[in-house]
Amino acid sequence: MTLNSTIFSVLHVNTRSVLAHNNATKLDEIELLAAEYNFAVVCLTETWLDNSIDNVTVQLNGYADLFRLDLHGGGVLAYVKNDIFFVRLFDFESNDVEILWLELKTTNFRCLYIAVCYLPNSNTLLKQKFTDSLSTVLALLLVDPNRLV
Repeated sequence: MTLNSTIFSVLHVNTRSVLAHNNATKLDEIELLAAEYNFAVVCLTETWLDNSIDNVTVQLNGYADLFRLDLHGGGVLAYVKNDIFFVRLFDFESNDVEILWLELKTTNFRCLYIAVCYLPNSNTLLKQKFTDSLSTVLALLLVDPNRLV
């Protein structure tokens, strides 16, 4: 199924550790919000996840497999509703910066691009890499905003 471009909502939360909280995790609260408001996409930043935490631990009901980048101590994560056609754009991503790219197809066959980004307080070199990465992809999309994957 494709995304109806007139009805689209995104939830973004800077979690500062998605699994930390008192009795329940922040993920439990996010899952309640996602279910109540039926967000098409849920984006999380500063997840503080690493390879010791598997995807099953942070999965949300009603969303396709999650997509995550666990870099530099922040981390980004995205969920897309099960009934939306999407593709992760690995060719737009870099190992140096925390920018996760998704392409969603709308009902009129146009593409909607989502970048889940996190830039920690960092040195000038990382800030420049982050800016360069975003600039490169945005320039490509300006040339061909409906590129086919």
